[in-house]
Amino acid sequence: MEEHSIRSRDRSSAIGKLADQIEMAFHYRGDVTLRLSGGRTLTGYLFNRAGEGAEAFIQLMLSEGSGSVSIPYREIEEIVQSGANAADGRSYEAWKAKKNGERKREADQIASDMRREGIL
Repeated sequence: MEEHSIRSRDRSSAIGKLADQIEMAFHYRGDVTLRLSGGRTLTGYLFNRAGEGAEAFIQLMLSEGSGSVSIPYREIEEIVQSGANAADGRSYEAWKAKKNGERKREADQIASDMRREGIL
C-alpha cells in the first residue's frame, strides 16, 4: 500500500492546519501512522479527537491490538495514511453497479432455465 502524507512538513504553515489534517485522518477509514516529536511512531486507527487549544488530543486504537492511546496535538509532527481505506470502493455508485450486474446475471439465468424448459 502506498503511503500518503496528510501533514505538511513545513512546520510554520502546518501549525494552523493541524486540526484540518487530523480531521482528514479521522475521516480516513484505515490505519494511519503518526510520526511524533522525539522520533516515535505509532500506527493505528484514529477514532476520536477532542479538546481545544493546548488541551486538544486524539485517540488512536493501536494496530497491534494493545488498546488505545491519547496523543496531544502538540506531539504530532506528521500523519501518514498507511493502511487500506476500508471504505474505498464502497460508494453508492459502486454498490449500484454491483447490484445491476447481479440482477442481469440472475435474469440471464432465469431466461436460460425457461428456454431449457420450453417456456420461452
